[in-house]
Amino acid sequence: MPRTLAAGQRCRVRVLDVDTGEDRVVHESDRVLYEAPNWTADGRWLIINGDGHLFRLAVSGGEPQRIELGDLPALNNDHVLSPDGHHIYLSADDGHIHRAPLTGGPATRITHDEDRLHFLHGVSPDGATLAYVGVERLADGTWLPPNVFVLPSRGGPATQLTDDEHPDDGAEYSPDGRWIYFNSERGRTRPGHAQLFRMRPDGGGVEQLTDDER
Repeated sequence: MPRTLAAGQRCRVRVLDVDTGEDRVVHESDRVLYEAPNWTADGRWLIINGDGHLFRLAVSGGEPQRIELGDLPALNNDHVLSPDGHHIYLSADDGHIHRAPLTGGPATRITHDEDRLHFLHGVSPDGATLAYVGVERLADGTWLPPNVFVLPSRGGPATQLTDDEHPDDGAEYSPDGRWIYFNSERGRTRPGHAQLFRMRPDGGGVEQLTDDER
């Protein structure tokens, strides 16, 4: 089910200028919980999700415009734009990753039927590969800790990069494509306490980047 606002809550989509510190509200709603803004390549629009759908919101302000994606299942807040600016990759409530035209239109599922939920997080700078977090389910219904996988953006066999007893999440490519950054509890000092790591796109060379109590 799509996430919703609680009674009395309001949602604000904001943009922050990292040089000047200017913080501006682009849109405010007391009806829809909008999430996960992503910039389009031309910098004119934010792509956001809300109420299980995808929307285009002008950075200058105004009302979000729904992007029609056919009969795609309700979306969660995991989506990334292709580097060429023409497509968007989306995680849906069917547990799969889909590709759709950024301007709208029918979506194509690119993950296979597996006992695994797929939560999309990153796309390589060349647009060829997606990084996602997979959560596998055993025959008795038990869910295993999430791990990081990569998958060709056009579809194909997935490759598992992490495999341990601790949750791994939030996999994102570096701008040069040489690393995948992720968070993990493998360096935890108490349950639920994650640190930041990076690894090469083949899963090797894992490095812990943070080591603190936060």
